Amino acid sequence: MDLSHTKNIFDDAKNERPENFAEFNGWASREAGKIAGEFGISKVCYFLNPPDLHLSETDFPKSAVLYDNGDKSDSEPICFEYKLLNGGNVRFELSFKVGKPSDDDLWLAEVEFRQIYYILSELVLERSCNMLSLIDYQTGIANSKAFMTFTSDIIKSGKAHDYTALFFNIRNFKSVHRELSYVEGNKVLRKYSKIVSAAISKREIVARTGGDNFIALILNDNLDYFLDLLQNMIIFYEKDGRKLTFMFGASIGAFSLTDNCDIGDVMLNTNVAYQNARENRQLFKLYDKQSSISLIERKIILSKFHKALSDKEFYVVYQPKVGVKDRKLRGAEVLVRWHHDGGDIMPGSFVSILEQDGCICTLDFFMLEEVCKLIRKLLNQGLEPVRISVNFSKRHLTNNKLVEEIAEVIDRYKVPHEYIEVELTEGENSYNQGVMSDVVNDLGSLGIRTSIDDFGTGYSSLGMLKLLDLDVLKIDKSFIPEAPVSNNDKSYLMLKGIITLAKSLGLTVTAEGVETNAQFELIESLGCDIVQGYIFDKPLLEDEFIDRIKHKDYVLE
Repeated sequence: MDLSHTKNIFDDAKNERPENFAEFNGWASREAGKIAGEFGISKVCYFLNPPDLHLSETDFPKSAVLYDNGDKSDSEPICFEYKLLNGGNVRFELSFKVGKPSDDDLWLAEVEFRQIYYILSELVLERSCNMLSLIDYQTGIANSKAFMTFTSDIIKSGKAHDYTALFFNIRNFKSVHRELSYVEGNKVLRKYSKIVSAAISKREIVARTGGDNFIALILNDNLDYFLDLLQNMIIFYEKDGRKLTFMFGASIGAFSLTDNCDIGDVMLNTNVAYQNARENRQLFKLYDKQSSISLIERKIILSKFHKALSDKEFYVVYQPKVGVKDRKLRGAEVLVRWHHDGGDIMPGSFVSILEQDGCICTLDFFMLEEVCKLIRKLLNQGLEPVRISVNFSKRHLTNNKLVEEIAEVIDRYKVPHEYIEVELTEGENSYNQGVMSDVVNDLGSLGIRTSIDDFGTGYSSLGMLKLLDLDVLKIDKSFIPEAPVSNNDKSYLMLKGIITLAKSLGLTVTAEGVETNAQFELIESLGCDIVQGYIFDKPLLEDEFIDRIKHKDYVLE
């Protein structure tokens, strides 16, 4: 049996090996033509059944005619079928000009087509490995890398203006974890992923970025449908004979692509919009430039906070509290200021940001410590301090050692407890209110007074009065009219009702933000106990406040 021609064909094939599928069909057609001439083959086709990969539908050439000289065959095609290295198979179909070839020729032809198979199998394996790097293993849909590659190609095509990118998080996915195990929860996540992936066209993509977070590129014509799907997702799951129903929505940040954007813009801007949606408790937020500026400012503040605290850039001022009846200094509220790069950053620019991140807890304890230092200083100088209130964010309510830690700071400076008042912010749910009740009771047992800050602006002010055994109620300045009002005016009636209720409960009533004589006369007539505001004093630095403690009397001009 002469194999010399087979060796020559194989050597040529080896030397000309295609590097990818784009080159494969042309190369394989040439090789099939050489083989066909040796064995009288009139037509060669191949059929590829690729490995079971989630992206295989569009990434593999499924079939092709490699050679066809137009001669009709008078017999059924002969097939050579081979398994691929990583699953699936490939089948070659050979049609001969006249009848069936001899066994020797058939064997030689099979040997040579096996060489084509080897090259094809290697290419399939390489492509599979590349594709696997673009698949999220847990859900089987695309991953972030695939999204960025796909989106970059859309931008290069000049069709970016037809698309909107979405970054979204599954709302209410915690309900799954309450009902199912981790493994079962992953099955629900896969069902969710398959539904959203099946809802898009081949010109769109949805990818999982991690956890229950996803990113998608959707054609504007399909956007309403896709958004509706995300907000009204229902998934059924059977467990122990029970059919569980899970209903999901989504928090979504969106960015409308432009032809001059890049992939960095897409990734950043969708995330910025999403963060704004979450922070503002919105289901959907479209990116705008101001959102980006706000996020950058937020990140700058958070990145500088700890260093600024250690570098003593934060300092405190004291807002005096004055008795309505005797015009004497009765106490103060400590307020924070941030001196940075030669100027002051006012609390409105950073407190809410620190609140969202949780850094506010560190700042609150810093302020408590500064207050304790001042009171200890006054006592050492033989001066009688006044009670000073310190704000504590509701973020502290997750700390089950809060009361213990507050007492530790006060006792470290040997400050009598009656000189400290803790101002709490109203909780937004029953759990927080229950924890707050425990905190108020525990502080009270230690002789530390408590108050609710900005009464009337929270979630359930009247409910809090019923639940908490408070000492002081502070009325927010928004409830105090700026101009004289009649006794039938709603603002007057509401203010009167709050003060009357508080007094009947035995609470000391403090009015915040009092600035005019008319406001002072109004709250005085309604029986308010304490005034806090510019009508008597602006917030004072420590030395100014110490001087005020030495001279407690105020004169109302």
